[in-house]
Order: sequence, then C-alpha cells, then structure tokens
Amino acid sequence: MSAAAPLLCTSVLHGWNDIVGGAFAGCVVDAAGERFEGALGTCRIENLGFVKIRAQPSQVRRWLRDRPAKSSNAALLHLQAAGTGINRQGGREIRIGAGEGAICDPDQAYGIDFVTPYEMFVLELPAPVIFARQPGFDLERAAGMAVDSGRVKLLLAFIQAAWDQVALLGGDADWRECVSRIALDLALQAIGQAPEIADCAGASELRRQVLGYIRENMADPALRTSAIAKALAVSSRSVQTVFERLSTTASAFILEQRLAQAAGRLRAERGKTSITQIAYDCGFSDSAYFSRCFHKTYGVSPRDYGGGRN
Repeated sequence: MSAAAPLLCTSVLHGWNDIVGGAFAGCVVDAAGERFEGALGTCRIENLGFVKIRAQPSQVRRWLRDRPAKSSNAALLHLQAAGTGINRQGGREIRIGAGEGAICDPDQAYGIDFVTPYEMFVLELPAPVIFARQPGFDLERAAGMAVDSGRVKLLLAFIQAAWDQVALLGGDADWRECVSRIALDLALQAIGQAPEIADCAGASELRRQVLGYIRENMADPALRTSAIAKALAVSSRSVQTVFERLSTTASAFILEQRLAQAAGRLRAERGKTSITQIAYDCGFSDSAYFSRCFHKTYGVSPRDYGGGRN
C-alpha cells in the first residue's frame, strides 16, 4: 500500500487539466473561465485504488478522441460526497447527488457535468476481483448505471474515515487487508444491488462455470485453459473468450487468484505453515517463482508480508 499522496491543488484551469490527466489518462476538463479551484489526492490500499477530488463546477470528458493503449482491467465507482453531477456513459444519463454513485468503465468514453462545487471519491476495483465474487457481472453493460444509494452512503463514510487515517496503515499488513476487504465488500454490495445487474448475469452461465471450476481447483498446478475446457466439455476457444471479455487471460486470472489466496494464508497463519507449503497448496509448483510473483504484486516478499518461514 502507498500512503495517500498530498492533495495536488491549483487555481488555474490548465493546471487542473494537468492534475486530472495525470490521475485519469484521457480526461479533459472545461469550465467557465481560466481561474479554477481544485484539489486531488490518490492512494492505494492493497489492490484497491482511491482518488479524492474537490473542485468547482466543470465538465469532464474522457476518451473523446483517443482510446486507451491497453485495457485497465478495472471498474470505477464514482461516489459523490458533496454537490451534484450528471454522469453519462453507455447511453445512460443519471444525476447523482451527495451519497449517490455510478459504475464506470474507464476504457470507454464517458462524461460528467458537475453542476455545483463538489467533492467525490473514485474507487478503482480490479476486474478479476469483481468477476471472482460476482461472475455474472458485465462491465460493458453495467457502465453508467446508478448503484444502491443506501450502501453508497456507508461506503463513503468508511472510505472517508480510512482516507483520514491512511498514514497509520503503512506498517500494518493486517490493518491494510482489513480496510481493503471491507471497502471491497461494501463496493460489491452496492454494485450487486444496481438495477439490471441481474439481467447481466443471465447471459453469463459459461463464465460462472469457468470461474467456479477455477475456484474449486486452484491447488492443481495443471490448471489451465485446456484443462478447464476438457472438464466443462467446451472448446478451449470458448474458455479463452470468457477471459477476453474480462480483459485478461486465463493464466493471468489464475495467477492473481492464487496470489490472493496465498496472501490470505500468510496473514492468517503467521508462520505456522511454511511459505513453500503455502505456495504448493495454492497451486505453485515452484516456490521461487511464487516468491517473485508475490513480490511483484504486493511489493514485499512473502516472508515480510506474513512473517512466514521457508
């Protein structure tokens, strides 16, 4: 986890465009004049990204001309803490006020008109994490939907409290994991109650079967596209298509899930089980490869993360 970045502030519109463009590639902001008051800060807690924004009335447009060079493999929740905005994406237009929010696909064009001074949080959720918990979720179809306002209010209150205390999380892996897990659970509850999500799920039976098979067979080192296809009596191409729609690959998804499972074991067992055994239990046949992948994802070694033993 990185500590919250200091709020970047500006009093001119071109400066605000630089700040917003740095946090959200492809974004352009328009306002009534060149004088502009805005502040933006970012942080990460485990695998979740957080952005806090305060600014005056303005119009935000993303990907008007360009398109992202590669998929972000994430979904965004726009959570309005104060003020009013009009979100437009996927042919939908919704007005969100304080305590309300919307789902956003960061790889597709969208716009927000902030009609009042506002404060908002943007929560970045890794797509594989959403799909692992809600296999029927379809970001392309859900983009632009409002999310459950009752759950958003609780999520906003929690995020604000975590943001205010983020400096205290740096040296405590258990506390970081707890904050990340609660924020994720609240976000998924808000998403799961969004209108039409059930309709999205109805067209995703194969995805549910594929992800369910992966969850049940995570410990198998031979788990790969061909094995999944054979077990489900479908073609390998059908399995590949499932992951293409998730903007990832089977191997990348399985690796991420294995690492998350291993991280949970390391936190829970605190050296009671060897790191090598945990790696094998999570489907890694090479403990050195596991350690390299873990360090790349979490920024620390498995030993440093969970106090484990080799």
